[in-house]
Amino acid sequence: MHSNCPLSQKYTIPFGSLLNSEAALHTPMVLPEDYYLTNFQRLLGFVEQQYADLLSCRETAFLNTFRRLEEDAQKLYVRLVGRKGPMFRWDKLNYPEIASIELAVNELVGTGLMQVNPPLDLVAVSDLMTKSELLCCFPDQLGPYRSERKQALVNRLVDSGKPCPDLPFTILQPLCREELRTLLFLFFGNLSQDLTEFVLQDLGLNRFESYPLNSRLFDSREELEQGLSLSLLWQEVARDNKKLDLDELQALAAKLPPSSDFSHPTLKRRYARLVNAIARDLERQGALREAVASFQQSYLPPSRERRARILAKLNDTAGALALCEEIQASPASSLEMAFAHRFAKTLKGEKRRRQTAPFNQRTLELNDNGQRVEFQVQAHFKDQGWQVFYVENALINGLAGLWFWDIIFADREGAFFHPFQSGPADLMTPDFYRSCKDLIHHRLAEMSESNLLDTLLATYNGKQGISNRLVIWPALSPGLITLAVSLIPIEQLRAMFQRLMFDIAHNRTGFPDLILFDPANNRYQWLEVKGPGDRLQENQKLWLAFFQENGIPAEVVYVRWAADRTQLNIK
Repeated sequence: MHSNCPLSQKYTIPFGSLLNSEAALHTPMVLPEDYYLTNFQRLLGFVEQQYADLLSCRETAFLNTFRRLEEDAQKLYVRLVGRKGPMFRWDKLNYPEIASIELAVNELVGTGLMQVNPPLDLVAVSDLMTKSELLCCFPDQLGPYRSERKQALVNRLVDSGKPCPDLPFTILQPLCREELRTLLFLFFGNLSQDLTEFVLQDLGLNRFESYPLNSRLFDSREELEQGLSLSLLWQEVARDNKKLDLDELQALAAKLPPSSDFSHPTLKRRYARLVNAIARDLERQGALREAVASFQQSYLPPSRERRARILAKLNDTAGALALCEEIQASPASSLEMAFAHRFAKTLKGEKRRRQTAPFNQRTLELNDNGQRVEFQVQAHFKDQGWQVFYVENALINGLAGLWFWDIIFADREGAFFHPFQSGPADLMTPDFYRSCKDLIHHRLAEMSESNLLDTLLATYNGKQGISNRLVIWPALSPGLITLAVSLIPIEQLRAMFQRLMFDIAHNRTGFPDLILFDPANNRYQWLEVKGPGDRLQENQKLWLAFFQENGIPAEVVYVRWAADRTQLNIK
């Protein structure tokens, strides 16, 4: 990397921030003082073992150079690249485990892994200084404005055009961050995970299943470059959770290569998700024709739904109907199918049959105590003698995660490629069901109340705390598992599991908020709670319709506050 072209902060490895995290401070476990170096070496060793043939000359040179460093130089380098940076004041460094920071700096500079006092502009300098230091360095320019905030002072300096003065401290800039970014990306397969995963695991805060790592995500440098490019574009889309303006969105859309460039299944999915995000924002900005053109590059929902809706807005009814027919011929999910059926009727001007109560429902009047409406309904039914759990999506997903645990973590080609995965790479795609269909159906067929409960409890106890994308551990307990298996008929559980596993990505949400158990009378009930003005979402309607078809007891509770009386009758 050129020393006069510092990387922006988005390429920094967000590792050191964990050192002061509340979780780390309150854990009784004490890590070795060189834990960060050990973890970094583990990452480098894994990448070299798995991807040595894909590394560039610069990446290989970095690996070789780093390994030849003395331990103190290695520690200082890892400490700094794990911080926000990208530049640091020498006088602010305090690492007691490093015997001589000066010797470490000299070695890093001599090997090309660090630069001392790189060229800086005033904005970069101000990031390294306090307001008081700025006032001392620029007394003439800033003296009259010392009451202003620091950012206002920096703006004045920038506007003045004054050159950066000689500074009373030395600045260090670790180099080769681009190479580090690539190595991290090769290890995790994304830019959202980082070395904090190692620390959380060391602290016992995150645990992962032990699965064979016989696969690797990328098999060519071209795939690696494509994946990295998509991840960098995604960072621009999701930058600091800020909404991009139309010009920025159009610029991002222009950077996207055509979908035909991607043959790797994972990269095709990532490309489609990225396109959907950009296209949706274009739609929200009113750039409808550009949004349609972008959505056409994606095969993932809701691309066809959004295109149909936009075409209808553009008065292209024939085009919107054609898309609805295409969806009905080959739906990507039950949610997409329901949309196509409903929207086609709307486009044709057909009147929907008005159903007074498509699902079992009641209106409940309560005195609002300020808590979440779900908690208030929960308390109401507890007072009536029910055991009530606020589970929403966590119960059936969690039970399925436990029941299909070994299938989820089975050794399959391309499923696992780094040790910090909470499920296979394809879990949220149709590929997972296609690959595991026979195993899933066999497991469903062997379900019985006795072996289900024994297996769930054994898995719960044996895998407690291990990350699984379907399992939210705090939401489950042996008591809740026992109640659910004892009171929910096995055929109903089987039906819910089957629908969930067929399309996990779309069917893992939409479950009712509460589940009620009455062991004395051997009954249970799902309750979807809707506060004043709240309506059922489409995925909730689909689960409620499924419950009706399968005789699963469920009800929608519409809450009215006692102070908000209307003309409606209370049931």
